[in-house]
Amino acid sequence: MGKDTYLVTGSSGFIGYNLCNYIIKRGHNVFGLDLDEKYNNLKKWRNEKLNKIGVKTFCVDISDKYQLDDFKNKNNASFKSIFHLAGLAGVRRSLEIPEKYYDANLRGTLNILNLASHINVDSLVFSSTSSVYGGNKNSSKETDNLNPISPYANSKLLAEKICKLYSISNNLNVSILRYFTVYGEAGRPDMSILRFIDNIFNGNPITIYGDGNQERDFTYIEDVCDATFKSSRLVDFNILNIGNSKPVKLNDIVNIIEKKLNKKAKIINEPKNNLDVFKTHADNSRAMNLLKWVPVFSIEKGIESTVDWYINNHNLIGKLS
Repeated sequence: MGKDTYLVTGSSGFIGYNLCNYIIKRGHNVFGLDLDEKYNNLKKWRNEKLNKIGVKTFCVDISDKYQLDDFKNKNNASFKSIFHLAGLAGVRRSLEIPEKYYDANLRGTLNILNLASHINVDSLVFSSTSSVYGGNKNSSKETDNLNPISPYANSKLLAEKICKLYSISNNLNVSILRYFTVYGEAGRPDMSILRFIDNIFNGNPITIYGDGNQERDFTYIEDVCDATFKSSRLVDFNILNIGNSKPVKLNDIVNIIEKKLNKKAKIINEPKNNLDVFKTHADNSRAMNLLKWVPVFSIEKGIESTVDWYINNHNLIGKLS
């Protein structure tokens, strides 16, 4: 197999960082786009790691078309595909600054689509979210009616629609990936698994909103990278659920982490947040069929790997942020 060059936006984010590693390990080249956040310890750590394996990272605000034009003009690289992972994430934070979410996730996506068209890539892969389904309690299918209940989810759904329109009008192969609660090495500290690991390890209390019986379709990062890379080979316009399809209760997550760390969690229960759905569950049959993909990591194996990564690296990273 020949060596190709790929562009990853949001390359120093959680999924972006791991995807860059995945692509490099398969013998290809990667250019990365991301913002330079000097005070984000974890992003700084990821950037340093990417630099050591040869990923060329450029500081570009994707919501600014002129910065993207400057990147394109200065780097005459030919990209096989673009993995568009950049944007603002987080349901609760989107209530505080909704305008920034729409700017990054809508304007930014449109700018990346224009870039894809101008440099004539084979395909574009867009990272969406299971949050677009809203409060569905049964397994979510790509054909379900959608009910986003936060600015974050709504911005992602609107960006999906822009991608579909652009795919049809510009004959661009586009795959929309609706990720379900991704976790793993170098993960997002605002999400439950890494936050729980960090606090339990350090003897700090963890906060659970509700009784802990809510279920999430936790999906390990290596499975996500495998599906994401394979989706760049699809033709036309596709929407795929990327999830493990085995929901796990939050209380069970805490128990697995306690066992791995051999430490007991100090739990604070707060009232359930109205933005939190009770259960997420991906119907991943379409992704498995189209991509010939099967998620292979159990929740126990995934958490074990995540805890091992944390123990080996938390002193080097410092305070997670």
